[in-house]
Amino acid sequence: MENDYLNPAISINSNIRYGNLPLAMNRTTAKWQGQNQIHPIGYNDHLNRAGVGFWRFHCSGSQLELCAISARMLQLKTLQGLCALSRRIHPLSRKGFLMNISELADTGNGFEEDLHIVLKGGESRWFKVCGILEQQEDGPRMVSGTILDITAFKLEEVRRMDMMAFMSHELKTPLTTLRLYLQAASKFRDLRNEDFFDHQLGKADLQISAMNNLINSYLNSSIEENSATILHKVKFDFSQLLYDTVSHYAEINPDHVFKVELTESLFIDGDINKLTQVINNFITNAVKFSSINCFIKINCERVAQGIRFLVMDHGMGIARADQEKLFKKHFRASNARTGNVSGHGLGLYLSKQIIELHKGSVFFESELGVGSIFGFIIPSTIGD
Repeated sequence: MENDYLNPAISINSNIRYGNLPLAMNRTTAKWQGQNQIHPIGYNDHLNRAGVGFWRFHCSGSQLELCAISARMLQLKTLQGLCALSRRIHPLSRKGFLMNISELADTGNGFEEDLHIVLKGGESRWFKVCGILEQQEDGPRMVSGTILDITAFKLEEVRRMDMMAFMSHELKTPLTTLRLYLQAASKFRDLRNEDFFDHQLGKADLQISAMNNLINSYLNSSIEENSATILHKVKFDFSQLLYDTVSHYAEINPDHVFKVELTESLFIDGDINKLTQVINNFITNAVKFSSINCFIKINCERVAQGIRFLVMDHGMGIARADQEKLFKKHFRASNARTGNVSGHGLGLYLSKQIIELHKGSVFFESELGVGSIFGFIIPSTIGD
């Protein structure tokens, strides 16, 4: 049955849908009349904006034929060898795609898969590729299909996965602290010291509240539009928050020495939950990358720009070659990657985002084998 919105030289037997966008060809038979090139398609402008293109693979000569839209999206010529596309495919996707092409030619079964393409400049794009075998009478076999740009969908998936990974990362600290308090309460239960017991359970309850606030923060972010730019600001004493946080770390890390330098109460206007995540990340890194009995210094003071906070350790330090990439997503310094330190490479990246949302800036100094300083400066009051 002919489709009015396509060139009459091409007929479409059925459609599939990706989201709300109709995608021609999961079961497609394309009939090219008298020529070996893909014909111009009506409504090219609409298909171009939708990121939908057509392709055809000639099994006998291993030639790949692309319509103008597909060629533009893949940054390839309209007619060239399959190896040209293979070089564009990300190594993790390449084997599966080539196997699908080979199996389709042998079995005649259609296929559909998400393809990760790396363009000339290193940019990653994702495409949903569909194909079926086109067997002409007494003629060569060809694989015909469609290609749809799904990069926006994939980037949203990556964002959600990053959020879940960071949430898991942040939940580790209160969970570890909670476990310590409960273990201490259990260990000394026979002493019948009710004050100590109540004190430990009270601290455990605070950690449960911290986890609950963190979970609520991310649940709210998942349903709010432009959640990455939303701050839930309150006025609070940053010095008190810092003192309480360091006290927790000192209790769960008795093999490290913590020194806190606080000059006065420092009230600021900011998102207490997000700033707590940044403090936790900086102190956690200082502990993870320092040896036992290492000295960790935490300082907070008022400066002309607002509040300056820093964490200094005498740990393994960071190589100069790694320092420019420290705040990039998923980056982990070489000594972290090769050592026994776990992580996703998200903490510093997201900490920088949070501080910049507060109109502030992060800073660091590090020398391999000597130690590191990580900190930030934020204004005391943030405008809307």
